[in-house]
Amino acid sequence: MDEFDFSTPPPEVRTIHTHNLDDEQVKDLEQAFAIFDTENTKVIPIKYLKDCLHAVAHNPPENELQDYITEIDTDGSGELYLSDFLYIMSKRYENSTVEDEVILAFKVFDKENTGFIKETEFRHIITNMGETMDEDEIEEMIRDADANTEMKIDYVRFVTMMMET
Repeated sequence: MDEFDFSTPPPEVRTIHTHNLDDEQVKDLEQAFAIFDTENTKVIPIKYLKDCLHAVAHNPPENELQDYITEIDTDGSGELYLSDFLYIMSKRYENSTVEDEVILAFKVFDKENTGFIKETEFRHIITNMGETMDEDEIEEMIRDADANTEMKIDYVRFVTMMMET
């Protein structure tokens, strides 16, 4: 007798969504989802959708969030599957550029949502994430970032400038 996977609802009850994300995006999104999926079941309460989206720097307005919930939770179970989350994010990434993704990554560090991050945080990001650089390259990048008088960097302007070179 075939074993039945009771953790996956029958298709007639719940739509299993697909996505068109690349492996790196899936890996990053799985890590964000795992923050809320402490038991590694690939399912979390849908009430955590907003927090999960915030973890990947996506802050949709309340009506958009409600639209996601309505589309995903068709059976009223109150559950958000990893596949649902990947589907939502694939829709979000559908028309985004590399520039958009880099800006979103910086936005995670912009806790006050001002469009600026502190130079010290910027240094930490470029030192610890991405390619390994020597101190001279880091200093040059910080000079290029052109911190304002309060030692804060306009990361959107910085990313736009970097994409042009």
